[in-house]
Amino acid sequence: MITGYNTDVRHGEVVFHVQTEDKGMSNPFIESLVYVGGQVLATKRASYAEILAEGRDEKEIIALMDHQHRTMIAAIRHGKLDARLAELEAGRKTGAHAA
Repeated sequence: MITGYNTDVRHGEVVFHVQTEDKGMSNPFIESLVYVGGQVLATKRASYAEILAEGRDEKEIIALMDHQHRTMIAAIRHGKLDARLAELEAGRKTGAHAA
């Protein structure tokens, strides 16, 4: 298992926390989660089973993790999660959970 990444990103008045981790060789996925106020706002999973099957080394997995983490940060900075954030905040105000 490869050590993951954790980054706080401020966008407007909101601080997003991006966490990317390797799920391990027996479950070859890289998972990124975006949190706001302790709630998961977005997720992204990518398999690296093909990388393992091709016999490529850990450097390739680390590069994939880095790319996915940076992509999630870029999505925040470009406002791509703003609508989802608005849904989450609306749900908090009404007591309903966004689907």
